Amino acid sequence: MRAKLLGLTTLLAASVALCQPKEPIQQVAQSVGVIAGFWFILTTYLVAAAWVSVISALLPEWVNRKAQAVQTQSARSFLFGLIVVVVLGIFIAVLGEVSKTAPPAGALAGLLLLVLLTGYSLGWVPVTWVIGRRILAIVNWERSDLVVALIGALALHLLLFFPIIGWAVLLYWAIVAVGIWIVKS
Repeated sequence: MRAKLLGLTTLLAASVALCQPKEPIQQVAQSVGVIAGFWFILTTYLVAAAWVSVISALLPEWVNRKAQAVQTQSARSFLFGLIVVVVLGIFIAVLGEVSKTAPPAGALAGLLLLVLLTGYSLGWVPVTWVIGRRILAIVNWERSDLVVALIGALALHLLLFFPIIGWAVLLYWAIVAVGIWIVKS
């Protein structure tokens, strides 16, 4: 089934490319690049949506508490998150350099990186709730918490593909996601 779908997609891209005034090989490459980009965007969002759904289902009270903290103390969360990211980043870099002569330091650097990424990925879920609530408040919709979180995750995911401004906004919220662990809720 996948082979047939891949064959039909390739045939479609090739036939469209052959009808264009550009060189056929260049047009096929552009078509395949656009299709691959679309699938990348779709699959990465589905992974993020699955993560948000699982954490929201497993820990709804915790996520709601942390989402309230993000709404009321996002500047404080950003400050603490920035401190944590910089300090852990420095430790990870130093331990990475030390690991060239002492391999156990590399394992510790990997462990610190895992701690940082875990804090970020778990803190990202309340951030998606907050963004989803803000979006739905603008359009006056009342939805369940899961739908709110998925809309927030979609909005943040789509921001990734806006140059400079989107990345800056995502960096801000990623640092808030790390800092939410320190802020009392």
